[in-house]
Amino acid sequence: MINKKLFKIVLPILIVILAFGLAFDSLHDMYIKSRLEAQVELNRALAGTEKITDYRYSLKSGFIVEGREEVISQVQGEKSQGKTHIKGEMVNTAIDIYYINRTIYNYDSAAEKWLVIESDSSNSEELLISELNPLSNFRIRAPARVEKVGFEKINGTECLVATCETGVRSELLETFWQDFKYKFWIDYQKGLIQKAQLEARNKDSFETLLKIEVVFQDMNKEISIEAPDLTKGKE
Repeated sequence: MINKKLFKIVLPILIVILAFGLAFDSLHDMYIKSRLEAQVELNRALAGTEKITDYRYSLKSGFIVEGREEVISQVQGEKSQGKTHIKGEMVNTAIDIYYINRTIYNYDSAAEKWLVIESDSSNSEELLISELNPLSNFRIRAPARVEKVGFEKINGTECLVATCETGVRSELLETFWQDFKYKFWIDYQKGLIQKAQLEARNKDSFETLLKIEVVFQDMNKEISIEAPDLTKGKE
């Protein structure tokens, strides 16, 4: 009887303590979010993401012409210590490409063999294939203003969502496009970009829009990328 009476007394107290703890965590989380400055967090995340050498990503790019979407590329990629592997579709054609030590390995599905192309460039960006380096699409110039939109979860990670309008440090993009609009999903706890979107307007055809979206995964996880076996076809 004593234990039951004690239980009836203690239980409400425990419930109040638990509720207070949950409320405190929620209020603390709200306070942290309210203190985040979009400009500061974006600069920190862009710098932090640039330092990552190993990660996986999914990238989709396309045009919007008179409200009609045309997909240019949709690939899954992985990078490790300067090596890159992408697989998916570009211009309705299946692709499987490795870029390792200045050499491109491109699988020719028609001939059912790997094509080997030596490159004079040690930098995949100079090959003008943005799919090989998704970050090249998001090296923005310092924007006058970064707007804090809200918060959203990406792959289970709570992210700060920020937008801005600015230029990009990419000769390829700036040659043909203008009016760049960016949207970033920032892991503000780790200082990394989880997702990014780019929209730009064509300089010659004002009604044509470019859209690029990339989602990052497995950042800083060890990834192994090796050149394909040229003596064998694809499995």
